[in-house]
Amino acid sequence: MSISNLSTKLEMFWVSNNQIYGSIPSGIGNLVSLKTLYLENNSFTGNIHSDMGKLSNLGILDISNNKLSGNIPSSLRNLTKLFHLGLDINHLEGSIPPSLGECHGLQSLYLSYNLLNGTIPKQVFRLSSLSISLALSHNLFTGSLPPEVGNFHSLSELDLSDNMLSGELPSSLGGCESLEVLHLQGNFFNGSIPLSMSSVRGIQDLDLSRNTFSGEIPHFLEGFRILNNLNLSFNQFWGVVPTEGVFKNTSAISVVGNTNLCSPVANLKLPKCKSKETKKQRLSRRLKLILPLVFGLTLLGIAMVFSYFFLCSSGKKRKEISLSTLGNTILQVSYATLLKVTIM
Repeated sequence: MSISNLSTKLEMFWVSNNQIYGSIPSGIGNLVSLKTLYLENNSFTGNIHSDMGKLSNLGILDISNNKLSGNIPSSLRNLTKLFHLGLDINHLEGSIPPSLGECHGLQSLYLSYNLLNGTIPKQVFRLSSLSISLALSHNLFTGSLPPEVGNFHSLSELDLSDNMLSGELPSSLGGCESLEVLHLQGNFFNGSIPLSMSSVRGIQDLDLSRNTFSGEIPHFLEGFRILNNLNLSFNQFWGVVPTEGVFKNTSAISVVGNTNLCSPVANLKLPKCKSKETKKQRLSRRLKLILPLVFGLTLLGIAMVFSYFFLCSSGKKRKEISLSTLGNTILQVSYATLLKVTIM
């Protein structure tokens, strides 16, 4: 494929959905006026040429669904007007160049279905311009999800599924308030779903399946009114499955593969939950046991006090009677003695 005869003033170059094979022509970097370049859905092979970085006016670069290999060239950093980059469904290797974070106008970045590896550069998570999609699924990425993910205040779709990411979800994920789709399935994430995610109320599709998340399923998910697909299957969640909101529609949720979950809903095919007393019920039951005991002890105490006073009162009376009798005897003896002495 020769493009040597094309004008340098050419602004649009579309050859999508054909059966073009071979490598991308090296002279394509000379088309410096290009604003859109669509090469997707062909059979291009070889590497992405570094002279692509010369296309400084490019707004759209889509080479997805080909057979390209090699690394993503760092020269793409020069495409400062780029707002859509599609390199997904190829055989690209290596890591994402951190310099890609210099494309400050980027709104959508598609790198899914490649052989990319290493950690996802924090510079990518600092691209606050991303508002449509960040799709990095089906690669070999490792590491954790950095706190910088909270910079995606306007992002609609975040797909990091089927990689080898691990660690707990950062609380900053709650800053992605515009998310409609969040796919994290098929990784090694652990810990609980952060409470901060309660602010992501516009989400419609949430897939956290095939990880090692644990803890109780948070009840704030019941309040996500437009959530129509919730997949929490094959994790380590435990406790009672909520019953309101999206959980009312058993066809919209999946919780299979969590052996410590229970639910009263038969369609979920989970064990029934054992009856569990509420705090109020436990307090009531304890009061029922304690109050009669306290009442009985109080009556016993009162009875003992009255008995004490009665015994004290009775003893005092007996003492008074004894003293009175002794006094009379003394008086009688003294009078008899006096009488006898008088007669004598």
